[in-house]
Amino acid sequence: MDDIFMNACLGGDLELTELILRIVLDRNDLHVLSVESQRVMTNLVGRSIELDIAATDDAGVEYNIEIQQADSEANPRRARYHSSVIDAHALKKNTPFKALPETYVIFITKNDVLKGGRPIYFFERMEVKTGRPLGDGTHIVYVNGADKNAETALGRLMNDLQCANPDKMFYKPIADKVRYLKETDEGEKIMSQVMDDWMQEIVNETSERKDLEYAQKLIQFGVMSLEDIANLTTLSLEKVQTLANEINA
Repeated sequence: MDDIFMNACLGGDLELTELILRIVLDRNDLHVLSVESQRVMTNLVGRSIELDIAATDDAGVEYNIEIQQADSEANPRRARYHSSVIDAHALKKNTPFKALPETYVIFITKNDVLKGGRPIYFFERMEVKTGRPLGDGTHIVYVNGADKNAETALGRLMNDLQCANPDKMFYKPIADKVRYLKETDEGEKIMSQVMDDWMQEIVNETSERKDLEYAQKLIQFGVMSLEDIANLTTLSLEKVQTLANEINA
């Protein structure tokens, strides 16, 4: 369930990501076209996010899979925020709102965070009085990683995602990938690079957040040009211009 190790397993791996989504959503007709790990979605006037796994299927549906060890990191408001930022990045300027893609934010948690005693929880917006779905295309899913019932496909998947020994895994594609990462020279190099990238992202994220806060104050004070602000920080001129447009809107 370590998110860094899972990112190495799933990043760019269509087969494994498709397997997980098919089991979680109980859909054998789902076909994944693209997978990316650690996708950063910048919010110039608020908190940016980094998606553990971002995927898109052949119907244009977008998926965000988050691996969460700590209950505190799986707060439902975080799932809501992920969904909102994904939406904000989905439309280009002047694109009609009806073009927003269907989205799934899926939190796979070590424990039963929602404490309902169920293996999986599905949420959609609905009319409270009647239970009628709003039909806005957003879905939030919580998977209870503590439920490792070997009699169900989902339980077997939760076992495999938390098992250190590939010989005790149920799904061969997952076992094969773990063996590759843990037992081959090529796999060890990949894991080493993943760790290096992860550390660098932390440094970059901290630096950019500070520069965004600094640039925001300079824009609000109006003490220098946008070009000078870009030169003074690590931000591109385009980012500074976008930030200024948001502040002055």
